[in-house]
Amino acid sequence: MFGGYGQNQATTSNVLSFVEKFMETHEGKERALDHLELWDEGDVHRLVSAFLGVRFPMVLALNKYDLPTSAPNVAEIQQALPIHGAHDATPVCARSEMNFIRYHIEQALCLPGATVKRKDETDDRQLPEGVWECLQSALRLQEPVLVFPVADLATYAPLPGFFKYATSDPSLPNTGMIRCLETAGGRAPSLWNPQTLSYANNPADSNKPESVVLRDALIMKPGSTVDDVFMTLKRLGALAGEFVRAEATGNIGAPSRPVPKTQRMERGNRIVKIMTSKRSGWQNK
Repeated sequence: MFGGYGQNQATTSNVLSFVEKFMETHEGKERALDHLELWDEGDVHRLVSAFLGVRFPMVLALNKYDLPTSAPNVAEIQQALPIHGAHDATPVCARSEMNFIRYHIEQALCLPGATVKRKDETDDRQLPEGVWECLQSALRLQEPVLVFPVADLATYAPLPGFFKYATSDPSLPNTGMIRCLETAGGRAPSLWNPQTLSYANNPADSNKPESVVLRDALIMKPGSTVDDVFMTLKRLGALAGEFVRAEATGNIGAPSRPVPKTQRMERGNRIVKIMTSKRSGWQNK
């Protein structure tokens, strides 16, 4: 079961030890792992639940928190945690979230009647309750690795091949969603032009000093390697060809060093330059 998910031996051992200690403390079953023939269905279920909680930690989004009857149900679920892989539970209201998004999209499109409040909402401009808290709780359970791919480790300029993705990919937020992001305290993507309400359509427009240094970031899973970053950049169209070598550093101004494809990405090598067999600027230097 554990090997099927590609889990490493250390984590598997920790899960087994945790379950054995729990069974000894709460059920009086000593050295339970040495007596698997005595396990019942509940013991197996507990082991699976513990493994899921480590391998796939979850946060529960408890919807319909705007209903008066929701409070005791939310409290009951939160008191039962952790269970079945869930470590945290955050009450949310999908209706207020959708009304918040709808309001700002209508404002961005300047639709008639966009400022009119609906009867079932006191103010559509209010931040949706619990949404940011739920997302933050999920990130705290298993923090991603932020990787900054660059074309030059002296200037930290972005990869030229990233321009198309950073300005025209369908996943980029539109005007309405950017209004939502900014209202909630976030920022628009680097190549968004607030004057024209569009993304830069000329690579020269992206070379301004404020938009060059560490402009792009990849959100990678914990345990990702340099090769994983390379394959991600190829999939996004930012790189082509085959992997040749890579150099990385952890901070602006810090010296860089070669890193192998198998090197795990972490804070010490999060700024990375990957060179490929496709002729590029680095081969002409």
